[in-house]
Formats: sequence, structure tokens, C-alpha cells
Amino acid sequence: MRPPKTTQPGLLLALISIPIFIGALDLTVVSAVLPHVIVDLEIPLQTGLDDAAWIVTGYLLAYSVSMTFMGRLSDLYGRRRIYLIALVIFAFGSYLVAVAQGWPTQLALRTGYLFVSGRLDASYVTLYVLIAARMIQAFGAGTMVPVGMALVADIYPVDLRARSLGVIAAVDTAGWVVGHLYGGIIVRFWSWETIFWLNLPICLIAFLLIWYLMRAVPQVRSAGSMDWFGALLITVALALLNIGLGSSTDGVTLNALDETSGLSQYSFPLVFAALTFLILFLWRQKKARYPLLALSLFKRQNYLAASLANFLVGFSLFDAIANVPLFINTLVATSLEQGAWDSGWMLSALTIPLALASAPGGWLSEKRGYRLPAAGGLILAVLGFLLMRSWQPATPYPILAYQLAFSGIGIGLTMAPIAAAVVNASPPDQRGISSALVIIFRLIGMTVGISSITTYDLLRADALSESLLSAQPTINETIRVGLEVTEQVISETFVIAGIVAALALIPVLSLRSTFNQTSEVNNERE
Repeated sequence: MRPPKTTQPGLLLALISIPIFIGALDLTVVSAVLPHVIVDLEIPLQTGLDDAAWIVTGYLLAYSVSMTFMGRLSDLYGRRRIYLIALVIFAFGSYLVAVAQGWPTQLALRTGYLFVSGRLDASYVTLYVLIAARMIQAFGAGTMVPVGMALVADIYPVDLRARSLGVIAAVDTAGWVVGHLYGGIIVRFWSWETIFWLNLPICLIAFLLIWYLMRAVPQVRSAGSMDWFGALLITVALALLNIGLGSSTDGVTLNALDETSGLSQYSFPLVFAALTFLILFLWRQKKARYPLLALSLFKRQNYLAASLANFLVGFSLFDAIANVPLFINTLVATSLEQGAWDSGWMLSALTIPLALASAPGGWLSEKRGYRLPAAGGLILAVLGFLLMRSWQPATPYPILAYQLAFSGIGIGLTMAPIAAAVVNASPPDQRGISSALVIIFRLIGMTVGISSITTYDLLRADALSESLLSAQPTINETIRVGLEVTEQVISETFVIAGIVAALALIPVLSLRSTFNQTSEVNNERE
């Protein structure tokens, strides 16, 4: 059953994609903004850096959590309506961030004095207002991703859906990576608030055009009601997982890294608690009359395999995203400013080919099935990672760029097939939650990837340094060995990324080898 023909589906895809890209940009744009915020608010680095870092961490939490149940709400109440609500939430959060030092801080101070007798620090109050505003912003941004994917699935028929879903997935991922470059360019010429003011006209135009142009798109609605208890369980599970693993990567969320393991003392308890809540969520889904996620979906052909492939692709992708800046800042750049600038441009050699390859990946999956483009893309990604293991400080940037492009093209080719395999396997009234799962599995893969790779880097660097340094090393020897160890560890982690990408071939090769439109259309009718 093909959906009714709509005017200019390519225009609708672009309109849906632009706010998603802006929301993804704002996930990492604060990496360039945060130092300016700390200076403007006169936050002391020694005591306030952990609190200030919640501007980043809080966004990631809200971004992840919103996906867990807003996709399901779009199944129940209409995807166009929920997408527009998410767009308004994102725009309102952007406005609050831009004006946080004005009336929101004054309102927070007046409210605070109703409950606190002592003097409040206005700078810290502004900081907490910024964190809250960022989380509001992220809630809207995270909602737009799965709901946007489900909207695209409503617009395009099953046999033309793969490339458009790949575009959404690639746009979301690319936005994360170029965010700090975008932020660096803006703050180089204007104030940091400009970033968030720019969001408002984009959101307004997108809202009006989507509201008008998508009136003819039928709103598929699921029967039943929202499983709010299940939503609470999975929200707590994802929040604990992000905080637990996040605390092991940068010390942002909780304590600094433990000297021996690279993990915070809170990491294992938080991850264990996250797994406990996940088990409770799965139990709830089996018992609920109208579950948030019908576990029977994972019995459908391609659903589980594509979800596992998404997790592994996310793991290997974030390995590269984390190690490229580490390589440039540690071994190549002569200043922090050069390192930030060069890292941003070099990562674009990964993300731009990734985004551009998503459409051909979708086109190939529509013509040849999911398996061929996904497997071919993973092979290219593995080749790119293996080439990257030979990086040295003297390697010219053009060489680094073309090797990154191999991995970017490869991962880009996989995104459309594995996203389409999940969404096409679900019935129409489950597309919202299925689209959310596509992103959630990739997010979890990225979170686990950066945590485990960082821990490996720390442990491996300590072991190599201990074996290479003399009993009483000089300063020059310490510096030389440190650079050698860093180069070797980064090389090894690129190999790990290649191994994980190769492992993703296992579930990918189990996908149906040819595109069977009849089978997929049957899902449309269920």
C-alpha cells in the first residue's frame, strides 16, 4: 500500500532534515562555547568546571531520553503534530539559552530567595538556568530525530524509503561532529549567544512550511494508550547508562578518573543500576497491555540484526570521532587553537563523505537489497580504519583526509540500509518507536564505544609507559616516550574500530539478501 502522493517529497525531506541537523549541531556546539560561558559568568575553573560541563552532559541526557517515548507518542497522536511540538520546544529552549543572563536569571533569583535566606551567587544561578534551558532545547531536538524518520516513512512508499531514512540518520550524525567547528567559527566573530539566536528564524520558517505543506499527509495513529511506567523505566535506564559511562570518559559528570582503571568509582554501580532498570523495562513490556515497545517486533525478519548492526556501527564511528582530535591535538598541533581548528576540519573529511554516501546507500538498497550496500560499506570502513593505523605526526593532512573519507563513505553506505531494515520491518503504527530504536542503538553504541576506548587508551598507555621508561627518566625521555605511546595507542584503537566494523558484517550478512517488496508491503497493511 503506497501512501497518497504528496507534492515535492524532496522538499519535505529537506524541511524535516534542517531542524534535525541544527539540533544535532547544538549537541556539540557548546564545546566551543563553554570556555566563553565560563569567562563571561566568571565561574572559577577549580570549583565550577564540573557544574559548567553539565551544559554539555545535560543536553546529551535530555536528547537521549526524549527519544525513548516521544517516538511512541507520535504513533499515538500523529507524527506531524508531535514533530511541530518538538520544533517549538527546541526553539523555546534556544531562546532561553540566548537570554539566560537576562530575565530568566532574575526570575530564578527571585524564586530562589523565596526558599533561601542567604545571598545567592548570580553567576551560578545563570549557569543553572543555562543547563535547564539546554535540556529543554535537547528534549525538542532529540524528539525530532525519530519522529522525523517516521514522517519520512509516511511520505515515501516502502520501495523508495531507504535513501530518505539514510539522509535523516546521516544528517543527525554529521551535525554532532561539525558542531564544535560551527561553534568555533561563530564565536570567532560574534558572541556565543548568536549561535542560539540563529536557531529561531530557522525554526520559525521550518514550522510554517511543514505545517502548511504536510497538511495532506495522512496521520497514522496507533490504538491504545501510552505506557508511562515503561517510559519512566527506560528513561531512568538510559540516564544512568549515560551518566555512568560518561563519568568514565571525561570526569564531566562526577569525579575525576581513577588513576588505575580510568573509571570513576561511580561507573560500575551506575551501569549495574542501568541494567537493572533495563530488565525491569523488558519485564514491563511483556506485561503491559499497550507496551511502549512491542518485543515481538524483534522476531520480525531483519529487525534484531539491523539493530545490532546499528550498535556496532555507532561504536566504531565514535572511535574515529574521539581519536582524530586526540591525534591532532597531541601529536600535530602546536597550540590549542590550532588543534581545535584543524580537528574540526579534519573530522569533516569523515562526516561530509558519510552524509553524501547515505543517498547512494539508500538507492543501492532500494535496487539491490539491504545486504549488498551495508556489507560493502562496512568493508570500506574497515579498509579506512586499517589505513588510519599507519598515521604518524609527519603524515600530511591530505593523506589523513582521504583515509578518513574511506571510513566516512563506508559508514554512510550502511546507514540507509540498516535504518530502512528496521523501519520497513515495523507496522505503520509502530514506526515512531522503531525509528527511535534506530538512533537509540547507535547512541548506546557511541556511548559504550567512547567509554571503553578511553579506558583502553588509559590502561594501555600506562602499561606501555611503564615498559619503555627507565627507572629514573629525564624530562626529555618522558616527553619522547609519551609521544611514542600516544601514537601507538591511537593506532591500536583504529584497529579496534576496524575489528568492530568487521563484526558488524555478521548481523548485516544475515539481512535478507534481496529487496522483497511484497513482504514489506504486507507489514504496511498490518
